[in-house]
Amino acid sequence: MPTPSQADPAVSAVRAALDSAGHELAEILIARPDPGADHIIVRYNPLSSDTWDLEEEQNSAFAKTLRRAGWESALDLGALVLLPEVPSPTTAPEAFVATWRIEIDDVNDALEAAMEARGRQLNTDVTESLWTVTDAVGRTRTIHCTDPDLA
Repeated sequence: MPTPSQADPAVSAVRAALDSAGHELAEILIARPDPGADHIIVRYNPLSSDTWDLEEEQNSAFAKTLRRAGWESALDLGALVLLPEVPSPTTAPEAFVATWRIEIDDVNDALEAAMEARGRQLNTDVTESLWTVTDAVGRTRTIHCTDPDLA
């Protein structure tokens, strides 16, 4: 039976990214606090108590590595690295969440803003857009799309 981290593709992907960047996995705690959590924590956990003074430096290096590996929202909190908005461990590997962002001004409430955004999204005069796409393990990419048929 796999351990919780082996059964969690996001934890495994984080572990692989840190390992391929040369970090010593034996000194890193990588975990989803509970199966329903939408975040992962990464923390320096040295084998020797003599190296705890490296905690902030190591966590900063972990955060930089993870940002380069696609977890753009990795937060270096000093004592640990937080990876927010990580999909559930049961998310299918080929699942993606794509988010289109646009600023809406001069509306009265959230529903009106949503309706205005949807209208702009369907507007045929809009021929390009920026999307934030998150994969099944929480890595994000910004993708620029153009519609050559409408340009």
